[in-house]
Amino acid sequence: MQIDFSTLPQLVNKKFYPLWFDHNRFVLCYGGAGSGKSVDAHMRMIYRCVAEPGHNYAVIRNVAATNNISTIPLTRQCITNWNLWSLFTENKSEKTITCNLNGNQIKFLGLDNIEKIKSITFDNGVLTDILIEEATEITERDFNQLNLRLRGMAKVPFQMTLLLNPISDSHWIKRRFFDNPGDKKDKITIHHSTYLDNRFIDKDYRDELEALKYEDRVYYDVYALGKWGVIGNLVFRNVKYEECPYRPEDFDLILSGQDFGFNHYNAIELIGIKDSNKYSFSELYVRHMTNDEVIKENEAKNILDKRQRCIADSAEPKSIKDWVQAGYNMVGAKKGADSVKEQISWLNRGTWYVDPIACPGLVSEIATYKWKEDRDGNPLDEPVKFKDDAIAACVTGDTIVHTENGNIKIKDLIGMEGYLFSWDGENKVKMFFYNVSLTRCKQKIYNVITSEGSFKATADHPVLTETGWKEVCELTINDKVVKIDCNL
Repeated sequence: MQIDFSTLPQLVNKKFYPLWFDHNRFVLCYGGAGSGKSVDAHMRMIYRCVAEPGHNYAVIRNVAATNNISTIPLTRQCITNWNLWSLFTENKSEKTITCNLNGNQIKFLGLDNIEKIKSITFDNGVLTDILIEEATEITERDFNQLNLRLRGMAKVPFQMTLLLNPISDSHWIKRRFFDNPGDKKDKITIHHSTYLDNRFIDKDYRDELEALKYEDRVYYDVYALGKWGVIGNLVFRNVKYEECPYRPEDFDLILSGQDFGFNHYNAIELIGIKDSNKYSFSELYVRHMTNDEVIKENEAKNILDKRQRCIADSAEPKSIKDWVQAGYNMVGAKKGADSVKEQISWLNRGTWYVDPIACPGLVSEIATYKWKEDRDGNPLDEPVKFKDDAIAACVTGDTIVHTENGNIKIKDLIGMEGYLFSWDGENKVKMFFYNVSLTRCKQKIYNVITSEGSFKATADHPVLTETGWKEVCELTINDKVVKIDCNL
């Protein structure tokens, strides 16, 4: 079979084309976000797997699970865009993709299981190529271990490609390859690129990167211009990365939120409260999917239960409606002027445990989420609005109605903590509450009168009726509100 690659120069950004014929052992592609370096590296991998027999790739992330939201979907996208799936077979359980023409293989691995990498084998030949995404996440010791794996008899030159944003000028990669390459200099290719080199970048993302020059100069230098820098003044310093020790049913309370996106990530984050501690234990972090596709992905991975109330981005009413029509308890968040500060204050209170295996998207955002700075480098009381999709989905709580001490007005709970009674869709439950704050003071208030009494609430407050959840403004005289006996 012959595959026509004669139009390759039209499919590749001009800045990257020389890399397609580069055979140095080390290729470092660094630069800004949106430069196209990741897409080009994955396209180059697919091309070599088809056109050059003898290649076997290991695609590496620091944590194996992060391949599921980055390298694996990007590889699939490249094969789809070139209409080459007839030439490949994917084993999803083994995380491998094999070229049917010549037996070349791609394996997706993580450094959290280094022993698996040490013993890596392929159906046909030896490991020849290593592609490391987000290379600044790995240690120099891990790099040395990976480099030792490129050995043996091979039909093609061994090559290791590192993809990175230059987030710290004190990083070992800069020291080893940029500052002191030593006698390996002739075996190293260093390639720099920015969004200005990417003729395929969408206008919205280009505008967002250019806006960084007004948001934060360090962010602009690192993420737009791809310069080495130091990202300081991080927002979150109370985070511990540990595998969550609890099951969902073990938590006193589960909070869920969604930040919609297409070119940006669409993020659903679940935070469990246990003994006053916060645990981010599950997420859905996908992009380039319609609402229907995200809903199907959520159902396939069983992240958000339909009964779980989820606070979503109120700027996307159509998206909220799509989820509600699919049977989810999705409501819009009403954000005030200080809602972001309140969210950060809540997340920064106490210890925030984040599961790096279950929530890789959130982990990647926390690592670079920083405060804006003035001209002198002093932090301002506002975060940089960039790479914050998962963080935006971390909501802080729900409306309180009944407590163990009786029915108490919300305003009287400010500064207090205790237990409230709620409904999980099947049973009445007792849940812990704290961090109550007064917001939305100027919202229109509805007085809802029932046969058992009355209550006041804002228009979007959810109420459980005999036909399901409804917002207060949607109630009619024919609706029957469910009464929950709060004596447990």
